[in-house]
Amino acid sequence: MGPTPLIEKTVNEARARAGHQAIPFRLSDFHPNLDAWMPLATHSANLSFIPQPVDATDTLHAPPLVVSKTSSMPNSTGDHKSIHLYNLSFHHFADADAARIMASTLTTADGLAIIELQDRTMGMLLLMAGEFFLLFLLTIFWFPYSPLHLFFTYIIPVLPFVQAWDGLVSCLRTRTFEETLALAEKALGQKAKLVSSEDTEIGEKVTVAICGDWKFVGVRRLHTWPFGYMNAFLGQKRL
Repeated sequence: MGPTPLIEKTVNEARARAGHQAIPFRLSDFHPNLDAWMPLATHSANLSFIPQPVDATDTLHAPPLVVSKTSSMPNSTGDHKSIHLYNLSFHHFADADAARIMASTLTTADGLAIIELQDRTMGMLLLMAGEFFLLFLLTIFWFPYSPLHLFFTYIIPVLPFVQAWDGLVSCLRTRTFEETLALAEKALGQKAKLVSSEDTEIGEKVTVAICGDWKFVGVRRLHTWPFGYMNAFLGQKRL
């Protein structure tokens, strides 16, 4: 799920101010977190979910709009366009699975967004390793009345180790823009053409490439000083 509910709220509030139709968002996962999803869906008319497990790697059997976390909306011609949104999840897939998912997405969707809050830089690895010590500082404030949290943090530090290890592994598995673009090139059977790569005034690095009927944009932006960067791989099918 990640930040999908916040993205839905932000996007649709902006569209409402502009007088545009809301975009429905639909959550799916191999392990659906129904306890978390049901309250969120109750509070938003534009957020729904698929209660059954959805295997994003099973591209042969899953319906096109159920392969991933998906939003769709009708356009002026009455057709439907869809964006496959992977929040903090694409790094979970091995290369072979990621290649199949990319091929399916570029075949069935009109847009693609892969959002990660980590990367393989040394600074980010140090930041993730620091979570081991961060939990020692914060657990007493977050879970002051939870004996299990306190025991497995301060007596036997299992939770800090698992948290830091999970972060480090996620960093090491996160693909660069070039590596993700290579998956798209393989799926489309064409070589991408780099259009531009520049640093913006607000500190973003934006890279643009064209491959076949698709335009891909890589965005890298600082979210946690000094080393935490959001990395987004965005794709739009050109008319």
